Amino acid sequence: MGKLVRDGAGGEGFRERPPFCGTFRGGDLRAPDGTIAGMRVLVLALPCFCLLLPLQPEAAGFYFREQEGWFWYEREPEPPPAPEPAPPEPPAAPAGPEVSESAPKGPKPLSAQWLREHMGEYRDAAIDDPTPQNVALYLYLQRVALDKSSRFAAATQRAVQLDPFLDEITQRPTATFAANLTNRQAGDNRDAVLERIAKTAGVLFFFRSDCPYCEAQAPLLELLEARYGFSVLPVSIDGSPLPGGAFPNFRQDRGQAQTLGVVSTPALFLARPPDATVPLSQGLLSLAQLQERIVVAAVQAGWINEREFNQTRPVTADLMLDPGQLPAALPDDSEALLSALRALSRANSGPSTD
Repeated sequence: MGKLVRDGAGGEGFRERPPFCGTFRGGDLRAPDGTIAGMRVLVLALPCFCLLLPLQPEAAGFYFREQEGWFWYEREPEPPPAPEPAPPEPPAAPAGPEVSESAPKGPKPLSAQWLREHMGEYRDAAIDDPTPQNVALYLYLQRVALDKSSRFAAATQRAVQLDPFLDEITQRPTATFAANLTNRQAGDNRDAVLERIAKTAGVLFFFRSDCPYCEAQAPLLELLEARYGFSVLPVSIDGSPLPGGAFPNFRQDRGQAQTLGVVSTPALFLARPPDATVPLSQGLLSLAQLQERIVVAAVQAGWINEREFNQTRPVTADLMLDPGQLPAALPDDSEALLSALRALSRANSGPSTD
């Protein structure tokens, strides 16, 4: 219902004022009759206009928070904390080579490499825990390795027999009678070379009278002198003769030993006039060692050639390979590499005797 208000300044009459439609003016509430209907329409249309206006989330929420009241003061919400910076990502590891899932890992089972890597493990397991199963497993693996070795040996024998450059018998016979024949042939050639050397070279023999090794060396030098015709020049370092009386016509050292670097006796040098000297030994040598070292010293000094030297070796063919003659870049293909090695063998081959 409306409220009774005084009508006019005299206040003798009253009339009813519609609710919510009066105006306050100087302590008096009045509303013209023409505006009451308009205000009613305005009040009814106001919610519709509010629905048509786009509301901000905060404004829209305000109308639905009626429990808070119209004059409720709220604390301003604290701003959200600033997000912590993300830690830097670790550097990516370098990508390794792509491994195909189908590619086998490690050596092929029961291959030679596999056996080298795993045989010890199975052997140790059989020793530490010698159950029938562990022992049998190791013995079977050992059997596999032995069978591989036997097949390799058989294949090696066939390959050697088919290729004379791989057969050691081509260079030196292994049969006893053949080896003895080769040794006699080489010995005869060595004697001939030594006789040629003795015609132009001699042996310097430095000794001391109190040196038992010098006393033992003297008879072998006398034999070398008698067999091949070498001239032996004895030089006494202490100025005294040998106790046994060998080489009585010796010479006293006048600084030659120091010049040639003698540090031990007997000291032997191969000398060729006028001033060529090649060391043989500073120690006791057998006759065979004397013969061999004289030939080696002569070829090093250039007094004999390589052909003459090779004739003194107990071999029937010289098939030594010189890898320095191969190209620096070897072929990757196994067949091409084998062909290159065979060609090198044939290029350097030749009999050691005439």
